Amino acid sequence: MNTTPGSAVPDADVHVRHNFDHFTRSYLLSVVNDRIIEEHRTKPEGHHSEPLTRFLNWCHTRPLDEQYVVIHRNDGSFQVARLSGKPRVPPTPLEGQTYTTVREARHAVFLHHIKDLTGK
Repeated sequence: MNTTPGSAVPDADVHVRHNFDHFTRSYLLSVVNDRIIEEHRTKPEGHHSEPLTRFLNWCHTRPLDEQYVVIHRNDGSFQVARLSGKPRVPPTPLEGQTYTTVREARHAVFLHHIKDLTGK
């Protein structure tokens, strides 16, 4: 367990964050299903169901080195990249598919977050 610098007392914030993350992940694993994947694919913006809203909030609050971005390439296509979480270090494009629309690329980002959550 982490401690505050110069102290042997455990950092309660780290403990609380760890527990919150554990409960959040457990909840999200129970609601991620084909229905919310399809909901996001057909309507990525706007109002969503509660499970999809919670999942999207989790995606947006992940640490920077666990975040994805969409890169608009010179040829007009889009590609998904992962942030490094470090200043002045550019995102790393993920190998594989490029997308013809930003909407398709954003859905791919959504699917990457699901993969990170489920490990599949």
